[in-house]
Amino acid sequence: MEGFNEKEGQLYVDDLPVSEIANNYSTPAFIYSASEIRNNFNKYTGALRKGDLICYAVKANSNIHLLKELVDLGSGFDVVSGNELKRCIQAGADPKKIVFSGVAKSSEDLEFAINKGIFSINIESEDEFDRVCDISQNLNKEVQCAIRINPDIPTGSHKYIETGLKTSKFGVGSETLQNISSKAKNKPLIKVSGIACHIGSQISDNSLIIKSLEHLLDAQKLLIKDKHKLEFLDIGGGLGITYKEETPGNPESLILEILNKISALNLNIILEPGRSITGTAGILVSKVEYLKLTEHKNFAIIDAGMNDLMRPALYDAWHTVKEVKKRDLDKKIYELVGPVCESSDVLAKERELSISQGDFIAFMDAGAYGSVMSSNYNSRLKVPEILVNGSSAKLIKRRESFEDLIALETNV
Repeated sequence: MEGFNEKEGQLYVDDLPVSEIANNYSTPAFIYSASEIRNNFNKYTGALRKGDLICYAVKANSNIHLLKELVDLGSGFDVVSGNELKRCIQAGADPKKIVFSGVAKSSEDLEFAINKGIFSINIESEDEFDRVCDISQNLNKEVQCAIRINPDIPTGSHKYIETGLKTSKFGVGSETLQNISSKAKNKPLIKVSGIACHIGSQISDNSLIIKSLEHLLDAQKLLIKDKHKLEFLDIGGGLGITYKEETPGNPESLILEILNKISALNLNIILEPGRSITGTAGILVSKVEYLKLTEHKNFAIIDAGMNDLMRPALYDAWHTVKEVKKRDLDKKIYELVGPVCESSDVLAKERELSISQGDFIAFMDAGAYGSVMSSNYNSRLKVPEILVNGSSAKLIKRRESFEDLIALETNV
């Protein structure tokens, strides 16, 4: 990772030793590299044409300060809730660069989005289309929409993050697509300008996304037949990162292949990367509280738990673990476990490490689906987040206090 490197036996983020940041802000803590975010984002932009749009998937990491970094890079945003939309507005995002996805948009959230004049609402069901029509009529505002189709394409990633199967709650089938298209012909305030698709996350094979593009192109023929003027294809996101041995596709190669496929069409493209922008740009730093050596297994008991980094417990996910400072100690095989009162509170298994009590360790590639999935289980406090830019470290989310934890229960 360009933002994280090792120098003289120490792990650095940009130009700062991780140990220094951990000592200053205590642990557990998420640390992000601004340079890695920029580098990852720029991998997408080189091949784009005027009118094409990168809409960062806010669900991957929604910290407002990271969103501001992406606003400065010219990014658009893909949101899946009204509050994600509000975060983007708070960060200074241009509403004309925001697409609103998700299957359960409330009337309140849709009204807010329409009043803000966002770029597109991605329609996920016929009932949702009817609701959008009613709200647009009540507000007397034109609404630009894309219809999200379900192409029934397996990705081979974890079943919880596959979103393009026919058994999935996401998108619509061909019959519903036809119904919505027919209804939209008689709705003057509804502008069906796009077709959308998103088949999943942590995809390592570009050809799967190209396969979903072919389904989009088939669907756009139906909409053109119904006299809808299509302007864009929202191809979704999903490109993965290397956690262990994965070999994800190259963003620029993917974009060039997409553009080649649609070269004869007057259509712009939207991509919605999330993990591939922030995933490698963050780490979770934790301290070894105790070493518990037994005849069956060696445990490193750390101060971070499954409530801080849910992915290993939820997906059986792998995160590389590094010593923040190299020690001249014998290596041992450890299971890294946290303080949560669950047997599933295991952040890493069978890792060879040279560590002692009080040492810092880093869980790499924790910048996506890390802090955003954290919880207060066991009344644990959510941890701080620090953004490093060169030789400067900035606190972008403070550690919760006990007063924060009980505020919604006491101030009623």
